[in-house]
Amino acid sequence: MDYARFNYVAQPEDNITEKGLFPRIGDYDKWAIEWGYRWYPEAKTADDEVAMLNKITIDKLKNPRLWWGDGEGYNDDPRSQTEDLGDNSIKAGNYGIKNLKRIIVNIPEYTKEANKDYTNLKTIYTEVANQLVRYVGHVSRNIGGIERTPKTIEQVGPVYQFTYKARQQEAMAWLDANVFTTPLWLVQNNYASLTGQEPLAIVGQVQNRALSGLINPSILTKLSRFEANEGAKAYSATQMLSDVKKAVFSELAGRKAIDPYRRQLQKSLVEKLIAIGGVSKQELAAMAKSDASIATGDVVSVVKGQLRSLASEIKGVAAGYADVASRNHLLDLQSRIKEALEPR
Repeated sequence: MDYARFNYVAQPEDNITEKGLFPRIGDYDKWAIEWGYRWYPEAKTADDEVAMLNKITIDKLKNPRLWWGDGEGYNDDPRSQTEDLGDNSIKAGNYGIKNLKRIIVNIPEYTKEANKDYTNLKTIYTEVANQLVRYVGHVSRNIGGIERTPKTIEQVGPVYQFTYKARQQEAMAWLDANVFTTPLWLVQNNYASLTGQEPLAIVGQVQNRALSGLINPSILTKLSRFEANEGAKAYSATQMLSDVKKAVFSELAGRKAIDPYRRQLQKSLVEKLIAIGGVSKQELAAMAKSDASIATGDVVSVVKGQLRSLASEIKGVAAGYADVASRNHLLDLQSRIKEALEPR
């Protein structure tokens, strides 16, 4: 089940009818009904019917619209996600954001009721942010993605394969452009003055979802597996973390002032890295009890390397920062990293 609520990729110039905006019975639904309920009188036994269905299914897969992926039972495949649309979550996310930007400026008009307060505005404004979070989740799944194509032994090709490197890098570029680069369109309408919602918290919710989808042992372990299997063809954990650091700390190279939104984002990234790379021996041993690869694999080593690299970059530029808030922020991060890596 996709659980797609509406056609969020449709654009005004597409001239989609109302029928095309909401879920309805489609090609796959009809095939699923046929597979489950069609009577095959020539099949004399259940085993005969299984063999027939397998043969028919293989033939049907010539049409990619009839492919089945387990979006609920297997959570690593970016092609099988709930509430997504299409075969490219990155492109779908772009269209979805275009529509959210159209919606957000009109929320007061859409939600106004005479003699009522701004509860409706707050509810719909919150849902716009939540919808963006869904797009972020859909795109993030590409990074460290492991695609599973269920097959019987009569079918050729792999069942499991890693999402190819270029698609993962494309997903990272999307996150940089739409999430790590502050999505000010979410807060520029001054709805906080009417709803009491905190702009920093709204943006932080979206950015934290992106960071959580990247900076966690599970994703880093899968990227390490990818590197072990594919070598230079892989999008390695080191490359991924370096790309995140470059996107989130882009101000450092030019000693540009770091605004409150970016300071919040940078602190969030550092804290997530410290949560993995700054663990004590006792904490590491406890983590290893549930997953031995945490202690013997590269995840902690790679994260510690990124923390050291970031600390070195900050040390090289912090003193030269003219903006006091930015300088204090960087010195604070430097202290946090040092304390995590060199506890007293």
